[in-house]
Amino acid sequence: MSHVGQEQFYGRKKKLELLKRRVFDLKDGYRQNMAFLGDRYSGKTMIIKKFLADLDDPQIVPVYIDLENADLAYFFYRLAGSLLHHFVCRQGLAVSDDLVVLMSLAENCLPQTVKAIKKIQNHLAHNRELEAYLEIITLPQTFTQEANMYCVLFFDEFQHLEDFGINDEFQELGKRIMIQRRCLYVVASSLLWSAQKILSEKLSLLFGNFEVLEIQPFDIKTSQEFVQFQLQGIKLSGPLTHFLIDFTGGQPLYLTLICEELRALCAVHKQTEIFLPLVSLAFEKILNERWGVLSRHFDLIIERIASGKGNVVVSRILLSLAGGRQKIGELKERLNLKQTVVTGRVNRLLELGIVAKNGNYYYLPDRLLKYWLKFIFYKRRNVIENHGERQQEEFRQEFSRAYDVSCASAKRDVCSQVLELLSCFENEALSINGRRYKLPLFRQMTPSRVRMVAGGHLDFIRAVADDGEWIIILKSGAVGENEINNVLNETRKIIHKPQRRVLISFDRLDENARVRALQERMWIWNEGELNILTSIFDKSLIVCPQEDKA
Repeated sequence: MSHVGQEQFYGRKKKLELLKRRVFDLKDGYRQNMAFLGDRYSGKTMIIKKFLADLDDPQIVPVYIDLENADLAYFFYRLAGSLLHHFVCRQGLAVSDDLVVLMSLAENCLPQTVKAIKKIQNHLAHNRELEAYLEIITLPQTFTQEANMYCVLFFDEFQHLEDFGINDEFQELGKRIMIQRRCLYVVASSLLWSAQKILSEKLSLLFGNFEVLEIQPFDIKTSQEFVQFQLQGIKLSGPLTHFLIDFTGGQPLYLTLICEELRALCAVHKQTEIFLPLVSLAFEKILNERWGVLSRHFDLIIERIASGKGNVVVSRILLSLAGGRQKIGELKERLNLKQTVVTGRVNRLLELGIVAKNGNYYYLPDRLLKYWLKFIFYKRRNVIENHGERQQEEFRQEFSRAYDVSCASAKRDVCSQVLELLSCFENEALSINGRRYKLPLFRQMTPSRVRMVAGGHLDFIRAVADDGEWIIILKSGAVGENEINNVLNETRKIIHKPQRRVLISFDRLDENARVRALQERMWIWNEGELNILTSIFDKSLIVCPQEDKA
């Protein structure tokens, strides 16, 4: 589905500033290659395109190549054409999109570069793909040396280099990257699992390893601001705003589409405030109706991954995952299939980015896709008679229930929401933002509050596991080093040596506080990291109410 607008860049300024800093560092002799990884509609490409739009440095030549559905000839044409195009433009010459014309314009100034391009053309003409590929990935080095310029190369959906049929394509690229000191490589991918595997196994460089930046959905605060920005002054209550964020998982594209539909419905019904019936109608149009934009989008995903005789089982696996069966053994038992069949299909879904894995859990990270599979796609597959009005009414009832569940969760205090999440732990290891945590099965959990000597209250949970007693501290408001010391002093009064302290911070944690906490072997989770767990265990997003942060 193609729906990319400038507004999708919203909320990504820190990532853009980091990219700009890395490009400036390149000119100062320091190079740090980068990898942007995230869901297809999370805004990776918008960061790159915003950077390209803002770039105004005659010494830097940018090259952007989208490798999805690309072949070797296209890769060559885009790379060679971009290098020459920008060089000719810098010389004040007439710009052309014709590679032959660009070569003639640049040949006097860049004879070695043009010679290399002609050599690649000859290889391609005689079907010598390996030789052509090796020369193509060497071309940036030839160009930057001869032109005395720097080059920033953006390879979008870079995993598709594998589709060229070249042996050791990434290892060969890695060899060139290490010696191309004037070139900065920025790769992007929507397939997190596949991309991480390539970066760790095939592009693990001796020098200049890739700095991996995961582009997550918007956090809760950014999502709230984005919804307000999108609705252009139309009123939407706090509970409905939270529900939209919870329901969509903060995905920029989904929030954009639902806000567009809400604006259109407000115009039709001449409303300046949005209530639940209008939100329900908006989702009915884009998610439940067969030709709704998101309904059709999800249909196309299923058609792409589940078509063909050998893939019939894929849709059954997805429905089982949506229904809460998250382990290979559970899927095998539910579907009555051999474990090798289930594992093979699930691994393929991992590679495609549809399914995520954390520890032994497999889950659907896209909350809206999960809802669509469970409550819309399932009924389409199993309904005997297609009664449109009845299906619409069933959707409205189910949607209303989803809203009630989200509101009930949001109304509960944060401590009870965290307790519910902790009760899901089963003595397994999970990864949160790259760190591995062994999360025990808690046999007893008791919420507590004490008045601190330094002033204020300390909210915490005493949790008993087989390995000892844990203290999970809940902190709203900014946390500095003094707050960490106060927390340590108070918790030592309760349990002198707990098995583990976990600090869940719902606001800013300064660097000195973080260092002090880590010195005490304290685990630190912020709101976003906590909500990684809510996605795994199918719970509503946990947000600390604004009044608690005061």
